[in-house]
Amino acid sequence: METSITRRDFLGTALLASGSALFAAMPPSELLAAQENDFTGYGGVGEYSNANGNTWDVLQAGHAIRDRLYDPLPAGIVDTGEIYDCVIIGGGISGLAGALFFQREAGPGMKCLILENHPIFGGEAKQNEFLVEGKQLLAHQGSAIYQVQYPHSFLAQFYESIGLQAPRLTYQKWVGSDPEFPLSNTPYEAVGLQHGQYGFWFGARFNQRPGMWLMDPLGKSLHGAPVSSATRLEWLRWLKGESAEKTKFQHPKVEGDATSRYLDSITLEQHYMERFGLSREMVRSFLSPVEGGGSGLGPDALSAYSDYAFEMLHPLPEGNGGSDQMFPGGNATIARLMMKSLIPGAIDGPHSVEGVCRNRVNFAALDIRRSPRENSPVIHRRPCRARWGSEQSQLSFDRVLKERQTISS
Repeated sequence: METSITRRDFLGTALLASGSALFAAMPPSELLAAQENDFTGYGGVGEYSNANGNTWDVLQAGHAIRDRLYDPLPAGIVDTGEIYDCVIIGGGISGLAGALFFQREAGPGMKCLILENHPIFGGEAKQNEFLVEGKQLLAHQGSAIYQVQYPHSFLAQFYESIGLQAPRLTYQKWVGSDPEFPLSNTPYEAVGLQHGQYGFWFGARFNQRPGMWLMDPLGKSLHGAPVSSATRLEWLRWLKGESAEKTKFQHPKVEGDATSRYLDSITLEQHYMERFGLSREMVRSFLSPVEGGGSGLGPDALSAYSDYAFEMLHPLPEGNGGSDQMFPGGNATIARLMMKSLIPGAIDGPHSVEGVCRNRVNFAALDIRRSPRENSPVIHRRPCRARWGSEQSQLSFDRVLKERQTISS
């Protein structure tokens, strides 16, 4: 009783213990175990079926680290005797890129180990595969979009180096007899909003039971939507992209300019309120957590600069051959190209977009020691000797993690 406990934990455990009586005295441990399938959800088929987001196993491992269950180190830990010149924690886009640059710059004979706590590499750049009426469909999990870069730029050269020879994708042409149905290259743009092909659904939260569709909301100026007149005006301004400021908003031109610094000093929510004249209630009711949700946070917590940071990669303008691009499985294709570049035998078939998309991962080839390190969360870190050529310096994983940089969204 002398140990401190938060009110949330007290209520949570009290409710859990009380609720167990409703399940024929099922103990809390079994009750929590029964939540696994509901928490993880259906992951489809194929290589990513057990890596659909932060699964129950990953969650439990993270909680064990949070609760310091591995301090001190487990008694049964085994020293494998392996020595590496570089150890990378995380096999996502950034981790794979770090390994690629190390492989290319460090020279022959240097060894690198990537530790990944999911069953397959990619981090946020994973895909889901589904069978629907006998047809295989692909969808992205997290990281989805890349942009066409200026020729000879750093990113353009990087894309080319991993086998993305034609970053500007071609798309299927409309061949139906009906008028063409406008579609965007990604699911994050509402290209057909002005054409009436979208609708908004209002359910019980808006006192609509069983619910109602408002089709062509922009064409109807949201008339018929169960919202207040003030909210309707704000929402229309947002949908039309109309600024409420007296002076037109100026996008940042380069990272660190005056606009960038100001945006980084306020939240994304505050920026929307200033630029579009929205109320905080409107932002939180209709825009959260979609806006900024790709970062795992809402606009009330994110820097306003996050909405424009992608522009600072300075892609080709829309009218000059550039646009947002997206493979069916999102940037899982780019992660697979990177892995194929690191270990040619990791994915069967040719080193091309088609090759890494159509062929399967050879998991046995991911580790030359034949002891795959998937599902390997890092539970302990300590200072290590880092070697680069003739230099030797003392580094800690804390600093290494702090200095990792992301090169793709």
